[in-house]
Order: sequence, then C-alpha cells, then structure tokens
Amino acid sequence: MINADTKICCLIGDPVEHSLSPLIHNAGYQALGINYAYVSFRVSDIKRAIEGIRGLGIRGASVTIPHKIKALKYLDKIDPPAEKIGAINTIVNDDGVLTGYNTDGDGALQALEEVATLKGKKVVLIGGGGAALAIACGLKAKGVKVVVLNRTEEKAGKLAEKVNAEGSGGLNKLSEISSADILINATSVGMWPKTGQSIIPKDLLHNRLTVFDIVYNPRETRLLAEARERGCAIVYGYKMLLYQAAGQFELFTGLKAPLPAMESALTQALEGGRDAAHFDRR
Repeated sequence: MINADTKICCLIGDPVEHSLSPLIHNAGYQALGINYAYVSFRVSDIKRAIEGIRGLGIRGASVTIPHKIKALKYLDKIDPPAEKIGAINTIVNDDGVLTGYNTDGDGALQALEEVATLKGKKVVLIGGGGAALAIACGLKAKGVKVVVLNRTEEKAGKLAEKVNAEGSGGLNKLSEISSADILINATSVGMWPKTGQSIIPKDLLHNRLTVFDIVYNPRETRLLAEARERGCAIVYGYKMLLYQAAGQFELFTGLKAPLPAMESALTQALEGGRDAAHFDRR
C-alpha cells in the first residue's frame, strides 16, 4: 500500500509510455515486501526533472533516451565507470546528493557470461551509440579483444579510440566475423516493427560463434533465429534488460534483486501478457 513512507523510484525519458521498467521493478518490490513504488515520467526538460528528483526526495531514477548524456552535468557525483562511458542510466538520491551510474555494460556482460567465457576472446561489436560504448568498456575491462563496426565508420572509429579497441570500421569489414568468437548487435536493427531486418548476412555466421542481440522486442530477432540455424550459441536481449534493471534495483534499495520474480514478470510480458508491439527500449 502506498503511503507517506513509500520510497518512490522512477523512469525519466521520452517516450516512456509503454516501458517495461515499472513492471520489472515493482515485481521486485512486491517479491521482497518492501515499501517502494516505481513509476514512469515522460520528461523533455532533464534539468527540471533532476531538480524535481532532488526536491521531492525521489530515491532513484532510471534514465533512458534522450537524456543519458545530458543528465551528467546536473548531478553531484558520477560513478567512475559511468564517467568513463560518458553516459548514465541510473540516478541515486542520498539525502539530496545525486550520483549517476551506468548499469548497461554490467547487465550486458552478465547476460553474455551466462553463455560464453570472455577473457582472451575476439568480439565484433556492431554499433556506435551509448549502449555499444557501455558494452565495449565492459568488454575491455574483461580482457577481450574488441573490433567495433558501424554503418557510420567515423562513429565506429571514435568509439574504438575511446575504449582502446583493437580495430574498427564500416560494415564493409563484416568479414571480421569469420575470425570472431562473439558477435554483438548493439544497434536497433531488427527491433519491432521492422522485425524482418538483420544487419548481418546469414552466411557470415559460423558454429564457433556466440551471437548476442541487445534488441529484446521481438524476443528472438531475425539475427538470433538465423544464428540458431547456423549452430551458434545465442544470448537474448531481454537478459541485458533484466540485469541492468537488477543493478538499478540494488542501487535504489541496498537489497539483492529477486531475479526470479523480476524475470518472470518480464518474460510473461514479452510472451504476450502485454502489448509487446508498443514497448520502447527501456
């Protein structure tokens, strides 16, 4: 029951209307029986929203597009890994002191390490945005060789330089996949409603490869379906969504996230419990 003692957490971004975050977090609060509630706020003015978090005593916030970079300058402290990435997805309010974190990279690596060993492996990472950067930073910290490819070659080069990757280039270098151990799609290609798309030609996939697609809607993208057909190990994008949310949950509450309850709520939604056609990337 929500009352004056309820600690409020939230999602801020634009759009947020069909976000999965309230479902995942509130399932966790219910499982532990703690007096927390999580809501979504559609936010265009990030400065005023952060002032509101401080002024209203909101315990924590998940930050999604388009505010992950802009939010940095309005916080009191930035966790060093998030500072290196240059973007946050989490704000924690400790008695008016706001600290920014980024759980995206850790969430992706946790999902990946359930299926593959990372150290010493070669990863081809497709993408040039904030998610790709967070994942690349995490991979390099694990001793992984990273090659960054992107439709815009310049963006791939900038990301690769920032994380000291072993290589970069445009999609004309997709042949790098032939010698890779792991392939990660960190773009939105294949996401609903354009579910028939894949950035990777099927004939480049080989059975020594682990394929991770961070797109979670649909649950099994064209890339993952084709990877399965080619004998690859696969990693579902919803796992990254789950684990980055669990990291936020623990920062907000100081308690271990009840993963079974949170995952059950998420998978039920993805399997049709809610209108998955309208989910955004958070």
